[in-house]
Amino acid sequence: MRLTDPDGYQVEIVHGMALLDPIELDRPAVNSGNDKYRRKGQLFRIERGPSHVKRLGHFVVMSKNFDKTLGWYREMLGFRCSDEFYAGEKSNIVGSFNRLDRGDGYVDHHAFFCIRGDKSGLNHLSYEGADIDDVMVGHEHLKGKGYQHMWGIGRHLIGSQLFDYWADPWGRVHEHWADTDVLNASTPPNIMERGEGTGGPWGQPIPQIFMGHASP
Repeated sequence: MRLTDPDGYQVEIVHGMALLDPIELDRPAVNSGNDKYRRKGQLFRIERGPSHVKRLGHFVVMSKNFDKTLGWYREMLGFRCSDEFYAGEKSNIVGSFNRLDRGDGYVDHHAFFCIRGDKSGLNHLSYEGADIDDVMVGHEHLKGKGYQHMWGIGRHLIGSQLFDYWADPWGRVHEHWADTDVLNASTPPNIMERGEGTGGPWGQPIPQIFMGHASP
């Protein structure tokens, strides 16, 4: 099914697609302060190279028709609000994170993020890497290729993902991430002020080149 959103972009809906068997990927167990013996007698050797992308995780759009666009995606696709942030008055929502609704089943913190802006377009596409080390070696790989780095590496406050953003040669932005919050329908939405919501516990502040980005 092909639909058109309020900003005029085509949205394709696919139902009944069969899942492929997962591609096996050998990843070392990670020791921690609580359990430092998960990798008994094994040496930790991470190979250099590109990230091992597991799947498309979410998409982010900026819209000058924010309220209408957000309402359309919620109504048409059944998205449920996870977190929102506001600027000034709490009624002035400028960013909304939305997840799939699978009832009691747990899903990623968000599959769709909508940003209020003075233009409409794609902010970024996001892909889940195998784990945190996979995102880190992928960063080094892309840096070696000379691509434009947009933001990261850091840890999001909202959603909790470790993230890394890059621009492709055509100006679109792509995120590699690992380790997200997972919620079900019983988790209520949250709201916070924009300054708090766009930050993180560590990593560089969000740059304007990224926050204001919208590919046509």
